[in-house]
Amino acid sequence: MIVLPLPAGVTRQVIPTRHGPVPVLRGQPAAADPVDVVMTSGFFGTKEDFRELIALLARAGLRGWAYDYRGQLETGQPDQEYTVAGLAGDLRDVIHAVSGGRPVHAIGHCLGGFVARSAILAEPGLARSLTLLSCGPSMGERKHRAMLGGLAKLHTNGGTMVLWPLVRKLLADDDTVMREFWRAKLASMNPRWVTGVAESLAEEPDRTAELIATGLPALVVHGKRDRRLWSPDVYADLAARLGANRVVIEQASHSANMEQPGPTTAALLEFWAAAAPPEPAAVTR
Repeated sequence: MIVLPLPAGVTRQVIPTRHGPVPVLRGQPAAADPVDVVMTSGFFGTKEDFRELIALLARAGLRGWAYDYRGQLETGQPDQEYTVAGLAGDLRDVIHAVSGGRPVHAIGHCLGGFVARSAILAEPGLARSLTLLSCGPSMGERKHRAMLGGLAKLHTNGGTMVLWPLVRKLLADDDTVMREFWRAKLASMNPRWVTGVAESLAEEPDRTAELIATGLPALVVHGKRDRRLWSPDVYADLAARLGANRVVIEQASHSANMEQPGPTTAALLEFWAAAAPPEPAAVTR
């Protein structure tokens, strides 16, 4: 795997959690006792997708964390289940490991949005806010079922590299470093992880009503050109039902965190400043 350079204020490390060591990117803000922000990536994403966002948050005094899904880029345990609920359990462990028991700002990109909401609903008080980044309410439409059905058959379709023609469309032609990084990432992905998560996502219902019941401040963010999985109308309806603000990032598609990290960070900081509740008590397990 190609190791991407990190911007100032971001470091790599491995943290211990209840389910074992987890590779993370960590922000290094100058502020004492900073608020933690934990970021969960999309289906084909990894922690590196958030490296610029973490650096910008560190400059603003917040400590960002991004981690890799267990089993995504390596073979997991034989009895490990790759489901949204299983990934949410891992996220809960990561949050407890990095935050000292205090609630965090949670950000979930696409798949990560489903994982983050599942974790929060399973453990109320885990987060002080939720940002759904390019994540709709469910994947129950026909186009979603067709895509997930195709992913669930990767074993017979030729493995994860059959996805390269789709992924490379999201990358600039002249960005050879990122193109080689993503190509190597796809080649290293565990097909069993892909198929298991795809099957689980197909069964994941719309849980918007459950999120509303928590009273948790929420933000919906997506790129202006982001139409592949959910339309702008779907994002607008989700935000309206949640009673959440919706921010549309100009000159971005599905990965505003990578394409436009500056405007995305600005939207997050404005949301947190307006929605920040009183300092919560530590979460105990």
